[in-house]
Amino acid sequence: MKNTQDRAVFGRWLAAAGLSLTIVAPVFAASNPADFYKGKTVTYIVATSAGGGYDLYGRLVADFMQKHLPGSTFVVKNMPGAGHLIGANAIYASKPDGLTLGTFNTGLIYNQLIGREGVKFDLTKMSWIGKAASEPRSFIISAKSPIKSFKDLQESKQTVNFGTSGIGSASYVETKILADALKLSIKIIPGYSGTEDLMAMRREEIVGIIGSRSSFEEFVKNGYGRYIAQIGGKETDVPQLSSLVTDPNARTLIALIRSQGEVSRLTAGPPDIPKDRLEALRNAYRQAMADKDLQARAAKLGRPLDPGVGDEVLAEIKEALDQPPATIALLAKTLEIKQPTLKAEGPLLEVKDKGRVIVFAGPDKQKVESKPSGGRTKITIAGKDAQRGDLKAGLDCEINYKSGGDNEPSTIACK
Repeated sequence: MKNTQDRAVFGRWLAAAGLSLTIVAPVFAASNPADFYKGKTVTYIVATSAGGGYDLYGRLVADFMQKHLPGSTFVVKNMPGAGHLIGANAIYASKPDGLTLGTFNTGLIYNQLIGREGVKFDLTKMSWIGKAASEPRSFIISAKSPIKSFKDLQESKQTVNFGTSGIGSASYVETKILADALKLSIKIIPGYSGTEDLMAMRREEIVGIIGSRSSFEEFVKNGYGRYIAQIGGKETDVPQLSSLVTDPNARTLIALIRSQGEVSRLTAGPPDIPKDRLEALRNAYRQAMADKDLQARAAKLGRPLDPGVGDEVLAEIKEALDQPPATIALLAKTLEIKQPTLKAEGPLLEVKDKGRVIVFAGPDKQKVESKPSGGRTKITIAGKDAQRGDLKAGLDCEINYKSGGDNEPSTIACK
């Protein structure tokens, strides 16, 4: 209607015809993000073999996410290898359509920290769905072993075989860290996945394991093994490892391991899953963790739950990765992995103490404080050899340096 008069005329005509004029606003049905998953198949990758803690949690999560995404079908796909790297890389590289998720172990946090070769992911960029638990780490020793306490292990004159998952996994990294830092007579036997390590301990192929406490509760309860020390957790039946050592470097690494234990039994997808689908996945995960049937199954299996969802988990991942350079350098040294060389290009932001300390923006645009060596760092300005004292704030430079510790540059080439 063009104007009030026209509407009035039209209204009288309708009234004469015995009808009424009702203005109805258009109604739009609100779209439910979960509707996308009706009739869809979601692949849930477990980055280890069937059996064991990661597989158990992964299948539990997949079952109950399927329940809370009506019409969806979740298919679990085990993808073991390279200490969970193969599975994690596959999740990261998958199409970001919300139809591929998965789980992997927290040892990959260590791998990203030290820039391990083969890491093709950035944990801070993944689409985080949730975490199911926090897991203290424990030393488990075979009941057949004469080792009754952590002190016995420290004083052992014989080399003790410890089993781990693949090289790069949390169990491998943490066993290597602690064996070296605490000077334990441990020989690492890698390659056990699922529950193979438990059977190997019963066969006396190995004497001990370091791993998530919940994975060994039944084993210990049945009299096959004993706990001798623990990192993190609220249990008081086992001494905390930090109370048994005094070396500051060892205590630093123990604190690092404890921080990783806060984020466990993860579920994530590739970067850039559309927001509405990610919302649906997170809601399903939240409902799954609150499901009384899931909680009952976890309790029956002796598996702890300490869930987190979405950005809450991302914040914990970022915190775990936010380690001081000295800790990263110590970790890399312990694992005998060379630090990667990084390249920074741009102006020197600050020059202190006659060039002994320089500040510049790193590849991630964050400020880096670096200490050039008077003998090892090759410095050139405009193509000519120079010294640290010749460096000035504002010079445009290309800097190659090792991350960690003093971030010492190998070369500084300024224009």
